[in-house]
Amino acid sequence: MKKFAKRLAALALAASMFVVPAGAVTQDGQSETWFDGVWALIDAFGLKAENNPYILQNYINKYLAEHPEEMYNVINDILSLMDTHSMYLSSEEYSQGFSTLEGFVGIGVGMQETVSGVQIVEVMRFSAAEEAGLQIGDVIIAVDGKDTTAMTSADVAELLRGEEGTAVSVTVRRQGRELTVTCTRRQVNQVYVSSSTMAEGVEYIKVSAMGSENDWTAFSEIWQGLDEKNTRAVILDLRGNGGGVIDVALKMADAMVQNEGVYLAGVHWREDMGGLEQTYSTGGGLPLNKIVVLVDGGTASAAELLAGSLQDTGTATLVGEKTYGKGQGQFHIPLINGDRLVITTLELELPRQGSYEGVGLTPDLQLENRTVTVDAAALSPLDTTKTLRFGQQSDDVYAMTERLALFGLIDEPTNTYDADVVEAVAAFRESYELDPTLLYASPDLLTALDDAVHTLDGESYVLDDQLQVALEMCKLAAAKPQQYTALPDGSWTKN
Repeated sequence: MKKFAKRLAALALAASMFVVPAGAVTQDGQSETWFDGVWALIDAFGLKAENNPYILQNYINKYLAEHPEEMYNVINDILSLMDTHSMYLSSEEYSQGFSTLEGFVGIGVGMQETVSGVQIVEVMRFSAAEEAGLQIGDVIIAVDGKDTTAMTSADVAELLRGEEGTAVSVTVRRQGRELTVTCTRRQVNQVYVSSSTMAEGVEYIKVSAMGSENDWTAFSEIWQGLDEKNTRAVILDLRGNGGGVIDVALKMADAMVQNEGVYLAGVHWREDMGGLEQTYSTGGGLPLNKIVVLVDGGTASAAELLAGSLQDTGTATLVGEKTYGKGQGQFHIPLINGDRLVITTLELELPRQGSYEGVGLTPDLQLENRTVTVDAAALSPLDTTKTLRFGQQSDDVYAMTERLALFGLIDEPTNTYDADVVEAVAAFRESYELDPTLLYASPDLLTALDDAVHTLDGESYVLDDQLQVALEMCKLAAAKPQQYTALPDGSWTKN
């Protein structure tokens, strides 16, 4: 198509040199682009172009009808002239590139084949299966009354599939009894939000995508439950989050901002689609002592909108690496052949930084994670027959902390068994399912630690310094007085 267009342009330009005055190719002394100039000539002098504003489209359609194999290239060439995010994708390409935005129609269970039959091993959140009360461990013995005891998991999955809005009866065996429930098939989207308590008063929330309203629901449940845990600081991990639904990002930002009427972000649409749409906070965010947001080069689009909004409003501190810089949003339009047109329809703006398209966000604390290589021979010898205790100073403590530092559990080796070493030992104990409440390093812990180092000898891996720094910041903040009091009815009041 490019060669075809260039040949057409060359012929038209050559003809214009003989029959058209220079003013037809230039206007007010300024040269137009070759395509604009050529098309102006065709539009002005072409017989078939008279009163036919769609002639270019018609000829492109004709060309594509004769050369269907060029369709993707032609359309994407044209879209690439508009911006870097618009594209035409086959259904397969779309599924691969936007898997976090795509769900499936079903009841929302994962299954595997066992000696007892096809067993449920996953019940997806907010699914029809969850609502119906199906549980992990249930063995599916019938679907719509059809015996499934001799079927494979693929066969059972085929029976569970169907049109959205239709009902399916599922009979399961649970602890020796049979139960039958009815599920209405619907769109099922994976949930990309999870949380864990990392230290007293410190909650870690990971949002790896904003694929659907389910992610907002999961985040909202976590956030509304923070007061019951007496949470005083939060780490929000948006690293590797490529974005998703803009409304979900704005709802998350609104939930975290304490004051009402704070400008959170703006969405610039075309003027005929409403122009600038601004979002302000409703207020009522839990008064935490600290919020740290982790970002990196994989943080993009709606995730950048959330991070940037929290940064610009002074709600959170950003830690990590500069973000991707995707500040434009797209409509994902399904076509009748199953393909998708992804076309840019809006640009995002932050309260202070404005548009971040092509620029990204700069963290308040820029920090890269380290890559370390384990060299067991270079470490000090460790006597694994001893017990090391709090307050002790020795070469064995240094040798132990050398190994703990390799795993990122302590900043640097030390020969003093202090409070930092206690925390590092507890963290290692927990990861190896040893009793984390013990303050001392027993021979079994030292043996496990030394074995772990030799297992990884010669290997390289990344230490998550970003998370460790965020954790230290939040621990310091959590040590300060709590700014609210949790009430028995599930609400809270500001101190």
